[in-house]
Amino acid sequence: MLRQPIITVLGHVDHGKTTLLDKIRSTAIAAKEAGGITQAIGTTEIPSKALEELCGPLLEKFKFNLEVPGLLFIDTPGHEAFTTLRKRGGSIADIAILVVDIVEGMMPQTLESLEILKTTKTPFVVAVNKIDKVHGWKSNDSFLENVKEQSELTMESFDKYFYNVVAQFSNQGFSADRFDRISDFRQTLAMVPVSCKSGEGVKELLTILIGLSQQFLKNKLVKTENSAGIILEVKEYTGLGITLDSVIYDGSVSRNDFLVIGGKNPKVTKIRALLQPDPLKDMRTEKKFHNVDSVVAAAGVKIAAPNLEDVVAGSAIMTAKTKERAELLANEMKKEVEETEIHAQKDGLILKADTLGSLEALIYIFKNYPIRLASIGTINKEDVISAEANSDSMNNIVIGFNVSTAGEAEKLAKDKNITVLNSNIIYKLIEDYEKWTAKKKEDIVKQELENVTKPGKLRILPGHVFRASNPAIVGCEILGGFVKPGYKLFKESSDIGEVKQIQSQGENVTEAKIGDKVAVSITGPTVGRQIKEGDILFTGLSGEDYKKLKKFFHLLTEHEKQVLEEITELKRKHDPRWGL
Repeated sequence: MLRQPIITVLGHVDHGKTTLLDKIRSTAIAAKEAGGITQAIGTTEIPSKALEELCGPLLEKFKFNLEVPGLLFIDTPGHEAFTTLRKRGGSIADIAILVVDIVEGMMPQTLESLEILKTTKTPFVVAVNKIDKVHGWKSNDSFLENVKEQSELTMESFDKYFYNVVAQFSNQGFSADRFDRISDFRQTLAMVPVSCKSGEGVKELLTILIGLSQQFLKNKLVKTENSAGIILEVKEYTGLGITLDSVIYDGSVSRNDFLVIGGKNPKVTKIRALLQPDPLKDMRTEKKFHNVDSVVAAAGVKIAAPNLEDVVAGSAIMTAKTKERAELLANEMKKEVEETEIHAQKDGLILKADTLGSLEALIYIFKNYPIRLASIGTINKEDVISAEANSDSMNNIVIGFNVSTAGEAEKLAKDKNITVLNSNIIYKLIEDYEKWTAKKKEDIVKQELENVTKPGKLRILPGHVFRASNPAIVGCEILGGFVKPGYKLFKESSDIGEVKQIQSQGENVTEAKIGDKVAVSITGPTVGRQIKEGDILFTGLSGEDYKKLKKFFHLLTEHEKQVLEEITELKRKHDPRWGL
C-alpha cells in the first residue's frame, strides 16, 4: 500500500515559497467538501478526494489515475529548514518544489537549493512564479486554459522571461522545459508556470507532483513495518509538558510504543499520547487537540512522552514495541552518528551541528575544505582547543549550525583569538566563512608586508638643502611609492644612508607618499659629495624584500609596481642575480 508523498518547498528569499504553500492550502480548502484538508505539525495534508476535485480534468488530460492517498506538504519553507529535515543518506522529502521568480530568474539561494537537492538526491519540479508580473498578463486559475487567451505581444514577453530561466537551468546541467511540452519526464526537468498571487497554475503543479510521484517514486512510497520520523519542533504544551511536533515518514506510530530519539546519545522513552488538532487547524498555534491511538505515514503528529528536556528539533525518531528492540535501535542510531562524525589528526575546520542530518549537510557544504573535526553537540572548550591546535591560521575557526556556544568556550575563544561562526541558516555559514577567509588572508598579507621595505622614489629639490650632514636635511618630492623613517636609500649603484625623520609642515610624519613634498633627514651622506640637489634616490630593498613584494605584486599600486621595476633594473645592472 502506498503512503502519501512528502513534499517541501525551496527557493530564493522573496521568490514566493511561503505564498505558494498558502495558495496550495487555500486552493485545497476551497474543495474541502470533497475531503477534509488537515493542517497539523507545520504540515498540510491534502487527501485524494480533494485532489480529485481539484485536478480531475487534468488527470484525465494527462491520462493517469490517482493512486496515492494524498499529498503531505511540510510547511517549513526555506532551505535552512529543508537542510535539517534529513534522514540517513537523504531528505525525508520525497519530492521538492523549487520556486523561481520568472523575472529575476536564478539567484544565490536558488543555486544553494540546487546543491542541497543534488546531495540529498531529491527529485524536484520548478514552479516558475510571478507570471502575473509579465506585462499584459491576464490571470485565471488554469495556466493551460489561460495561456491560450494571452496576446501575441504578452506571449513574446512571457517566452523571453521563461526561456531565460530554462537557459539558466541548462547552464547548471539540467535539461528543462515547460511541463506540457515534455515527452520524457525522466530526462527533462518539469517547469510549471504559476502565480501564487492569483493561484494560476496551482492545479497543474499539483497534477505534475501526483504524476511524478506515481510514476517514479512508487517503490519509495511503499510503507514498511519500520516506523521512522523526524522532529520539526520541540515545545511546551500545558498539561503535557514538553512535546514533539513530528512528521512520520514511514510505518506507523502508536500510543504506548517505545520512542527512540536520535542524537549523540540516543534516548529511549515511552509515548504517553499522540495528539492532532481538528481539521484545518494549525498545530503551531492551536491549543485544542484530540487524542489518537495511532498515526500512519506520512503524517504530522504531536508526541507527548517523559524525559524530553534536552531533545532538539531535527532529531530522527523511531518506535518499537519492546524495550529490547528500542535499545537495539538506539545503538544503531549511535553507530550512525559515529560513522558520520569526523575526528582527524590533520589541519582543518571544526564543524558542529545539532543533529545527524544537520551534520551531514554541514559536511557537504564544506566538502571543498579540509575538516579536522565534525561532530554533534554544543560548541565547547575542546572544540576551541582543537581549532587553536591547527598549525594553519586559516583553520583557527569553529563553525556551528543550529547549535549554541558554551559560556566557557566563548571566553576561551576570545582569549585565544579563535573565531566562532554560528547560524541556523546554512548558506549564511558558507558566505560568512568565505568573507572571514578573505579578511584573514588580507590580514596575513598586511602582517607579512608590515616589515618589508616598500618601493619608493624621491627627488632632492633644488634650493632646499637645510643641512649638509650629520644628518643631511633636504627638501624632497616623492615621485612614486612610499618612503618611511628607517628606510635605506641608494642612487644608481651606491648606498647613500638611512632616513632618520620625515617632516611635513614642521610636523613629524610616519610616511610620505607619491606627490608629497617633505623635509627628509638622512644619516650618512653629505650634500655636495654623496648626494646633490636634483638627485633621484630610491629605497634600498633587500633581496628578501623583493621576493615578498613580487609574491604580492598584484596588491601593489601601479606607481609602486613601476618603482619596483626601476629598482630591479638598477640593482641587476651591478648584480644580475639580485632578488632571484
